[in-house]
Amino acid sequence: MKIRDFNVKDINEVVQILKLNNQYSRLLEGPEAMKRVSECETAVYLVAEKESKVVGVIKGIYDGSRALIHQISVHPEYQKQGIGRALVQEIARRFKERGAPSVAVTASTQSKEFFEKLGFKELTYAVFMVADSIDEVIEKIK
Repeated sequence: MKIRDFNVKDINEVVQILKLNNQYSRLLEGPEAMKRVSECETAVYLVAEKESKVVGVIKGIYDGSRALIHQISVHPEYQKQGIGRALVQEIARRFKERGAPSVAVTASTQSKEFFEKLGFKELTYAVFMVADSIDEVIEKIK
């Protein structure tokens, strides 16, 4: 297995993985968003490859203060083979290279146990919220 930086050529395979895991939203995870993330200096966007096939993806950011994993997804046929662990280890290593002292994750309840096995602890005071449209947020503040 090889872990490498995401490339726009990976978009179709990543979309397939996200759809298979019910993690795909065209607005947040669509091809245009993937391109923007891959060009963002604060982002770390990686894929895991096995036999020249993309089998996993992870993305996160480090803003100079906090490192945060936003998404991890492994193709269902390749789960339980250490790919997710390897992706988390590599993104954490890259965050450390950039100076991050720790790392957090926004995780679904389905992945809670996975992250706990890797040493993450649940923050009971954290609430993850999302607005469907940034325009809507701007308008409501006026």
